[in-house]
Amino acid sequence: MEILSTGEKIKRARIYKGYTLKDLCVDKISVSKMSCIENDKIKPDEWILDFIAEKLEIDPMYLKQDIRSQVDENIKEIERSRHSDWYEKELEYNLKFAEEFAYFDLAFYIMHLLFNYYLDEKKIEKVQLIVSKYYDYWQKHFSDESEPIYYMDIARYFYTTREFSQAANYYGNVRRISKNKDDSVLLARSTYNEAACYVMMENYEKAYEISLELIDLMDYIESNTKKAEAYNMLAILSLRKDKSKFHEYEQKSYELYKNNSSHRAQAIYNYAVVMFSQGNIDTAIEYINKALECFPKDNREVLVNFILMCTNKLIENNVLDKAKSICDESLNYSIDLDNIKFIEKSYYYKSLILEKEGNDVSAEMYMNLALDALLKFGSKSDIYKRYMEMGNMYYRMGSISESIKYFNFAIQIEKKM
Repeated sequence: MEILSTGEKIKRARIYKGYTLKDLCVDKISVSKMSCIENDKIKPDEWILDFIAEKLEIDPMYLKQDIRSQVDENIKEIERSRHSDWYEKELEYNLKFAEEFAYFDLAFYIMHLLFNYYLDEKKIEKVQLIVSKYYDYWQKHFSDESEPIYYMDIARYFYTTREFSQAANYYGNVRRISKNKDDSVLLARSTYNEAACYVMMENYEKAYEISLELIDLMDYIESNTKKAEAYNMLAILSLRKDKSKFHEYEQKSYELYKNNSSHRAQAIYNYAVVMFSQGNIDTAIEYINKALECFPKDNREVLVNFILMCTNKLIENNVLDKAKSICDESLNYSIDLDNIKFIEKSYYYKSLILEKEGNDVSAEMYMNLALDALLKFGSKSDIYKRYMEMGNMYYRMGSISESIKYFNFAIQIEKKM
């Protein structure tokens, strides 16, 4: 994907052939003129390029392809190889040429690709480094097409960094633009995302108001999975705002998920979370059971992660018998997988359950087993939080000396953070 000027292409091909400038020019072109062409001081006429191509036995179109065309072709090739190891480096390489030759439309598009790549890879610091340059290229290539692209990207950045109010503002701008442009696909995408922002801000009234517009936009949502997610959101919000619609939206989400059992299980879990928050404990437990039954068992690591998530939610709501049984299941899977992070989490949740049950001796044992595992992989922040939690645990148990010991450990770790 190397980018070369016309002069550089001629010079490389000439040297490869073993020709001197005089050999190449013969009596058709002056040597001084050819030297200027090779050094990109003058632009060659088309007949000269045809003559040189024939002499060097290369494709004339190769010589005639300018820098812009090469960058453009490279971008298409890079996009086709989205998950390659060199994706980022190739984009940065082509961006340099787009910048140097003031191809601001190409620079803007490359920046768009880089921006989303960094968000996908959770490289937030790199996003922050390029965000001002991205804005600059958007201003230099401002158009009806670039505006919603830029707004959607910035909104996604704010959503990723949990600045939901800012993200909602940008998604709202895209909704306004898409309505003016009569772009229903873009309107559907931005409407869903804006509603999701208000869900995260726990402004369910506003989220429900916006999400109702999705009903008329379902045909413009790209895939059945995305449509199912939209109905999942509507079902969750209807649980909070208009329960008469819940089962209708719930069933539509299931129909669209079809054989995607993991997404369906996640949707069922989401409904259970809302039910717990509303005090509908028995129904919430029923939905947790359905989610666990539905979740596919072929990938044990993904399964354990889901079981642990359900365990945590059950502990939060004091559903201890069910939490204990699935926590034991996750521990057995974790040991079979030899996954220390899952083992640690299982020990930790088991300790919380046992303490809630009043079994302080066993709770202490499992909390220490969890700590031993955490010390092997946890960050300073993780270990600091655990020491603080253990200090509080021992305080609740009435073991003041142990409580002080772990609070001191936490203080020592905090000094190093």
